[in-house]
Amino acid sequence: MNTGLGNFTEEEIRKIYEEGLAEHEAEAEAKLYKDWKPGQRKRPLFSSHREQDFYDELDENRWTTSDKRCGALGIKLGMMPVWDEWGERIPCTVLWLDQNIVLGVKTTKEHGYDAVQVGGGERKAKNVKKPVMGQLKKIGMGIEEHPPYIVREFRITKPETTTPKVGTQIHARHFLAGQNLDIAGISKGKGFAGPMKRHGFKGMPASHGVSKSHRAHGSTGQCQTPGKVFKGKKMAGRMGAERKTVQNLRLVKIDRGQNLLFVKGHVAGSKGRFVEIRDALKKPLFGTDNIEGGAEATKIPPVPTFEYDDEIEGSGIGGHYVFMPLSTNDPLVFEEAA
Repeated sequence: MNTGLGNFTEEEIRKIYEEGLAEHEAEAEAKLYKDWKPGQRKRPLFSSHREQDFYDELDENRWTTSDKRCGALGIKLGMMPVWDEWGERIPCTVLWLDQNIVLGVKTTKEHGYDAVQVGGGERKAKNVKKPVMGQLKKIGMGIEEHPPYIVREFRITKPETTTPKVGTQIHARHFLAGQNLDIAGISKGKGFAGPMKRHGFKGMPASHGVSKSHRAHGSTGQCQTPGKVFKGKKMAGRMGAERKTVQNLRLVKIDRGQNLLFVKGHVAGSKGRFVEIRDALKKPLFGTDNIEGGAEATKIPPVPTFEYDDEIEGSGIGGHYVFMPLSTNDPLVFEEAA
C-alpha cells in the first residue's frame, strides 16, 4: 500500500506515530510537578544574587508563607487602648482564648486533607445532642463532661511537625507577640439597609428640584435593551451578618495568665462572639526582628504549639505580659526634613 511517505509501510508509520505520542505524553507528565505545593519552587534553583537562597533551597524544614499551623478560637471582648513604652496609644481588640482543646486530627490518607479540629468555650451537657455527645465520648479524657461550645477545623501543612496531640490545649502563648494575624468572624447584622448606608452611595442632590428621592440609588438599568437588571447590581438589601476576614492584624500584647490577645485594629463581629484566629497568610512576619525573639529564633514558629508553663498559662493570674518589640526611633519625635 502506497502511503505517500516513501518506502515506509503502514505498520512502520503507526509505530513511529505511537513512539512520538508516548514521548509527548512523557514530556507533558514531567511538567505536572505532582509533588509541588504553593510557595515552593517548581524547578531547582540555578542562579541567585543571594548565597542564603541556596541554603534555604536545601533546608527541607524551612517555613514559607504557604505553610500553615493550627489556629485558635477566641471570644471578642471589645476594644481598649494600649500604651507602649514610647507613650504611643494603640487601639486594640481584646480576644479571650477560652479552653481551646484539640478534639481530633484529620489526615490525607484517611480524609483527603490535613487538618486539626479545635473546640472552644463550653456549653451545658444537657444542651448537646446525642450524636455529638457520642463523638465526644469516643475522644475520652472527660471532654464530654465539659463539651465545647463551638468546633472548627484548621488546615495544616507538614503534618509530621505541626500536628498537636488530641487533648492538647491551645493557649494565648501559641502566638508570638509582634506577628500578624488573620481573624475571621461574623459581622454585625444591620438589617435591611438603603444603598447609601450599604454601599456608600453619595445620594441625590439635597437641593431644589429633587422630589423626595435624596437617599435613593437612582436608575438600576437601561431601556428595552437588555430590558433587565444585571445580577450583582448594588441596591438596597440586607446588610451585615456575613463572614469577614481582617488580614495582617498586629499582635501587640499577650496576657499569658488570662489567655488574652491584644490585637491592633478592629475585628469583625459583636462582643461575646467567637472568631477564628490564624497566622497571617500574606505577611506573618516570621523570621524578622518585628517578633519577640528576633529573626533567627522565629524562622520557624512554635510547632505544633508553644512549650507552656502550667503555673502561668491560663492560671487566671494577670501580670504575665509579653509585648511586641518596639522600634528604636521614638514615634512621637518628628525630625525636620533637611
